[in-house]
This record gives sequence, C-alpha cells and structure tokens, in this order.
Amino acid sequence: MKSNRDVKMLVKKLRKVSYPLVSNAMLLSLISLITVYSATYTRSNSFFMKEIVWIILGIVVFFIFSLIDYRLYLKYSKIVYIFNVLMLLSVYAFGSTILGAKRWIKLGPISIQPSEFSKLFIVLTFSALLVVKYREKFVGIKTIFFTSLHFIPIFLLIAKQPDLGTSLVLVFLYCLLIFIYGIDIKSFSLLIGSGLAFIPFAYFFLLKTYQRQRIKTFLNPEADMLGSGWNVIQSKIAIGSGGIFGKGILQGTQNKLKFLPEAHTDFIGSVLLEETGFIGGIILIFLYLLLIYNILLVAQKSDSEYGKLVAYGISGIIFFHTVVNLGMIMGIMPVTGLPLLLMSYGGSSFIFVFMMLGIVQSIKLYG
Repeated sequence: MKSNRDVKMLVKKLRKVSYPLVSNAMLLSLISLITVYSATYTRSNSFFMKEIVWIILGIVVFFIFSLIDYRLYLKYSKIVYIFNVLMLLSVYAFGSTILGAKRWIKLGPISIQPSEFSKLFIVLTFSALLVVKYREKFVGIKTIFFTSLHFIPIFLLIAKQPDLGTSLVLVFLYCLLIFIYGIDIKSFSLLIGSGLAFIPFAYFFLLKTYQRQRIKTFLNPEADMLGSGWNVIQSKIAIGSGGIFGKGILQGTQNKLKFLPEAHTDFIGSVLLEETGFIGGIILIFLYLLLIYNILLVAQKSDSEYGKLVAYGISGIIFFHTVVNLGMIMGIMPVTGLPLLLMSYGGSSFIFVFMMLGIVQSIKLYG
C-alpha cells in the first residue's frame, strides 16, 4: 500500500513538470550540441561526446532537485552557507591553476568549478536571510551594511581566485534581491551611487594587470590587434560575416581556420552567429528571454516569499550571464570569462544550470 501511494505521489509530481521550462532548456542544449560539434569537429569529437554525457547528467540532476522540497534550503540555510564557504576554500587547498586562475578542482578525469555553484548557493542562503531576519522591515544604510556581510566572504574568496565575472554576478545578485525584496529607494540609490564612485578605486588598486588590460581592450581592441584584442576582433569578424542567414552549419571559416580562440566555450555564440546569422541570433535571444520568462512565471505564482526570491535570483543569474556573454562577443562589454549558460561547453556549467532549473521546478511543485 505504501509503495503504491509513493508511486502515485511521484506520478502526480511528474504531471506538474513545467514542460515549457524543460523543453526550452532542452532546445538550447540541442543547439549547444550542434554548435560545440561545429566548433570542435576539426580537432576532436571528444568535446561533443563529453557534452552529451554532461547533458544527460544534467537532466538527472534536474529531476533529483525538482523532487527535493526547496523549503529545506530555507530550513538548513546556515549549513548551505557553511558548505559554500568550505567548497570555495577547498579550491585553494586542492585546486588546479589553469590560464593563471585557480578555480578548478580535479576529480579524476573531470574538473569542477566551485564558483559556478556558489552563485546558486548564495541565492538560496541570502533569500533565507531576508525572509527570516528582515520580514518586517528592510530600510536604511545600516540594513544594507549588515546584509552585505552575508556576501562579502563569498565575494572575497571568488575574487581572490581570481574570477572577476563571478564576482560581478554576486554584486548584481545582491542589488537585485534587495531591490525585489523592497529596500527603500533612497538607500538603494545611495548604494548604487557609492558603487559607481568606487569603480575608479577598484580599477587602479584592486584589479590585476590582465583585468585592467581587458577593460582597455574593450575600449579600444584595435590598439593590440594581435594580442589582447585578438579574440574580440575575430569574434566581431565572425558575427559580421554571418550576415542575415549565416554561412551554414559547419561552414564558419573563422572557427574552421582557427582564428577564433575558445570557440567552444566563451565564444560559442560567435560560432553560432557566423553559421546561422542574424536570424539565428534573434532565435537564440528569444529562447533565453522565454526561459527567463518561464522562471519569472513560477516566481509570480509561488505563495512563498522565499520561493519567489529564489526564482527571481535564478532568473537573475541566467539574465546576467546571457547579457554579459553576448555583449562580450559583440565587443560591447569587456571579456569576463562568463559562459553562455546552456550553450558554452563545460560540465560544471551544465550541472549548475540544470540544478537551478530543478529548484525552479520544485518551487512550482511545492508552491
């Protein structure tokens, strides 16, 4: 009797799956598979085969997290926060340095990037902090100061790696969540103004040399066409040469002739736009907007303040990654190394996104 009841409960939960959300994610993953194959087939098919494995694992992760009651993260938020800190500290103890940054931990044949998952964990724990400690009132600079202390340890651990892109995601998430939760406009405006005034200090005294170079390259990529400006210039050439309808799948010359570095990761969008053109770019942007819209629908329909904040935070992560990465490949934003979620090759990235989407499904399921 008990087993029959459990099966019926499971079937009932599966019937409440947000099919628009799942189909949207799977369509983006399919486009990613095609584009990764196109970006790497002249070198090796291993990237394509590994991505299939990561997507399958991602789907499994999605269903596991969709069946876990998201309210448990509220109940055990302190444990989640401690785990987040320990996970980031482990990078310094066991991490591998790749391209000058210590962000990855090797686990046998695979590498995990803890900073990817830290973005989700900070959304889970900070949302819990807001609804538990600031349920009645969230006003004033004093409140901003004390709530920012929740972010600062995570921010510093990630910035130290260094990982400027993820650090910026955390700043964006903090501002987004306190704005949605209802911080008074005066305090919020003062926070934004202070942040803008802090930028010159951060540029000269906090950023590393290569990070400052990225900003200079963003402002004038032609100043070092064969050096720091190479990636962006080749990306813009690839996008421009795609025209309206593109050159066709597997026909991108910038990628095929290896003019475009990191074609399957940071610049995966450049490969797609060269091969599918302006039309392909419009479809890609539409799919991301639709994905974000489906997540926002779940947030709006949730009866839980915590569920709303978590869903809004997850939509914010996807929005920030999408805007920054697409802006980066078009040369209208500095290169930060943020992947295009559900498109860029990378195991941690796919598991991270499907985990987030599983939690969104859990919010839909449990209300």
